Amino acid sequence: MNTRILALLFVVFISVPPSIAQVGDYAPEAESFLLENGLAVTLHRDTTLALIAVNMAYRAGSARDPEGKTGLANICGEMLLTGTRRFPRGELLQLRSEHSVSMAGRTTVDWFSISSVFPMHMLEDALIIESDRLQHAEQTVTVEVFDAIMTSLRREHQRRLRQPLGTLMQQIFHEMYPSEHPYRHSTIGEADDLDSITVEDARIFVKRYFAPSNASLTISGNFDPDRVRALVERYFSPIPAGIVSRWKNIPEEFTPFGQSAFIREDRLDFNQMHLIFPTVRYGHPDDAVLRVFAKLLNGSKHAVLRQAMVNDNPAFINVDVYQSSHEIDGSFWITLTVKLDADLQPLYNQVMQLLASIAKDGVTEEEIIAARNQVALEFYTPLEAFYGVGGRGDLINLGVLYGGDPLYSFAHFERQQRTSSLDIRRVVDTYFNDENMLLVSIVPAGKTDKAAQP
Repeated sequence: MNTRILALLFVVFISVPPSIAQVGDYAPEAESFLLENGLAVTLHRDTTLALIAVNMAYRAGSARDPEGKTGLANICGEMLLTGTRRFPRGELLQLRSEHSVSMAGRTTVDWFSISSVFPMHMLEDALIIESDRLQHAEQTVTVEVFDAIMTSLRREHQRRLRQPLGTLMQQIFHEMYPSEHPYRHSTIGEADDLDSITVEDARIFVKRYFAPSNASLTISGNFDPDRVRALVERYFSPIPAGIVSRWKNIPEEFTPFGQSAFIREDRLDFNQMHLIFPTVRYGHPDDAVLRVFAKLLNGSKHAVLRQAMVNDNPAFINVDVYQSSHEIDGSFWITLTVKLDADLQPLYNQVMQLLASIAKDGVTEEEIIAARNQVALEFYTPLEAFYGVGGRGDLINLGVLYGGDPLYSFAHFERQQRTSSLDIRRVVDTYFNDENMLLVSIVPAGKTDKAAQP
């Protein structure tokens, strides 16, 4: 702790800039409305570029995979990207080559989303394609496409089995979650479930989850709002509503995980330690503080964890610290990768001592400011663009999906910018202790003496 204070004094003496982001600095203008079939629509006008961005997201992530058929959501998402009834794969590829149209899809534990970018003059085409994809989603599930995706998925599972640490995340999820928890498997599912998934399963999943009442649509770019609203009504309103899929009774109260640990031996030329602390869902007030705390520990070379353990230690290869949060819960990860001759036990002891000192003594205002600045930089940089995965339209759309508000993520960011030392002490005391921790030691085969134990 004394070393940490001395190093900090040196940093503070040089200079401490004011916080980059003050509350209310920036929030995009967005107009939202709900169609009768339940489709949530948001219009975000941006005249800086002659482009139209369409973001469609569905509550159809891997957490909705049926029992024994993990990976189904990912398979269905891949299918939707292959084309629509009116615009099959060949025509979509032609749009890409002739008009620089781009379409990108991604499946997470909570949702599947498609981000498309079109030239401004193709506004109506963009909405026709997305409405056709929604209205006829079930028809994209063909035996030919299904077989091709399953073949590719089997190859990916085989690759992960051969690759060092390729199945590590699945092993961690199994340790963290009970058998019935929807987050217990990775997005691509478990290899043992592949043979149980049929093309009929895919049709049922698509029909169940890819529906207006289970979706959120955001249109961003240089457009006339009245015209866009009329086009949305024309192309999306006739689609049947479908069934809403929402989690019920998500607990607000945090229940400690307990203590667990395991050692993973693999073909490695390094040692690695994951300290994982279960936390809270995305949007929870403590989630905002935990995101700042991650940057406080490892946001720059002057961050607390780096100052205390890393900067002067040649054994370190890499450090990663982040808060991972989803619709139901979250977890805080501290990952240390070191050279083969470094033992993990002393590093574990140092981390736990550092966390205990922060819970007891707190952190300085200068450290908080530096962490908030790092959070602001990470938040604002992708928002320079209103289009594409991670852009402004994408974040607006997911805000509607998560919290029913296009500015949900921006309000959450403002909470992060109000984080204080008292907040940091409180969350460290609540979540970072040996009664709420999974410790994973990763070492080369036969080198378990290098591992850490809680």
